[in-house]
Amino acid sequence: MSIGILQRRTGAAVLGVLGLVAALLTAASPARADTPAFELLPIVPAGADHQQKLKAEVEYWTLAKMAAAGLNHEDQDATPPPGGWDDLSKPWPGKAGLVSRTAGKFFITYKDVDTGALSDVACSGNVVNSANQSVVVTAAHCVRVHTPVDIGFGNVVAVNMVFVPGFNGANLPRHTTSTALPGKDIAPYGVWGVTREWITNTWSQSADWLLGRDMAAVLVASPDDPRPIGQVTGAQQIAFNQPQNQTDYVFGYPTINERNYYRPGNVSAPLQRTFDGRNLMVTQGATWNDPVYYNDVMTGAQSPGCSGGPVLQNFDPATGQGVQTGVFSRYDDPGQIIGILGWTQGPNMSSTHLGDEEQAVYNAAQSAS
Repeated sequence: MSIGILQRRTGAAVLGVLGLVAALLTAASPARADTPAFELLPIVPAGADHQQKLKAEVEYWTLAKMAAAGLNHEDQDATPPPGGWDDLSKPWPGKAGLVSRTAGKFFITYKDVDTGALSDVACSGNVVNSANQSVVVTAAHCVRVHTPVDIGFGNVVAVNMVFVPGFNGANLPRHTTSTALPGKDIAPYGVWGVTREWITNTWSQSADWLLGRDMAAVLVASPDDPRPIGQVTGAQQIAFNQPQNQTDYVFGYPTINERNYYRPGNVSAPLQRTFDGRNLMVTQGATWNDPVYYNDVMTGAQSPGCSGGPVLQNFDPATGQGVQTGVFSRYDDPGQIIGILGWTQGPNMSSTHLGDEEQAVYNAAQSAS
């Protein structure tokens, strides 16, 4: 059951009976200030070969691998609604303000914990202010998922993960077999390897959206630049337990159209659009509080691939600066009798609102080396 991530295994994502029962009987656990963060095994551990492994992690992502994992399946560029892009989703202008540098695209290799099989996927994320200037915030399901009765994702964990701030896919060719590494035209601020990852304690116990708290913070480093990422891109402010029911902006790299609620044939013609994963997109509008999951919900048209993208309050379009108060997690369909059935495509976007558990994750990441 892929929710907001771009995933290549697009077979049946139908929830099993056990998953439905669990969803009906389970309520999200309340956030507690004393709940510690949970650290996954480091992707690039400390040690004498740290730099060598970091370089190998980054250099795995050739143009061919990026294109295969990060572009849509239809061999077509994104198409706007007949009347043009709107507040439901529209491209963010390249190099327009801070968010064009701090928001970026993750490229991830998942390993199936049970079978050892590998698969490449893509997500979104954002650089935030931190003591070590090395923290990127994303969704927890971008690093670890274990869905009920092994439906959809199954039991997977990230074993290779890189972040491309300001990713520009306009120059990434489709179906390329090139083993070259991306240049500044695609990765204007470089490719950064993820070394360590933290998720909320709740997600570590229920990595399947049933209890919420879908947030992660990761450390990134570059094998080619000794500076921390915050000195290269700048960073957005981040805050916790902020007021809900606000006007928010959600940024991400929507890509896959199989579960694009606003795809042609699924909605009326004026709302139809498709995505290709090449460009940073923004959705803006009023959010409302989901009191069960402590989520911020808004009507929005971004398809899977935007998982982990930042939710920004007090956002100034002129400067591209705001305060990150959430991360995109999944979808919401109020028309579904059993709400969980609407988690796969929309029409609404549901984002984890950053609270105490998420602050513990952030604090663990920003104090780490």
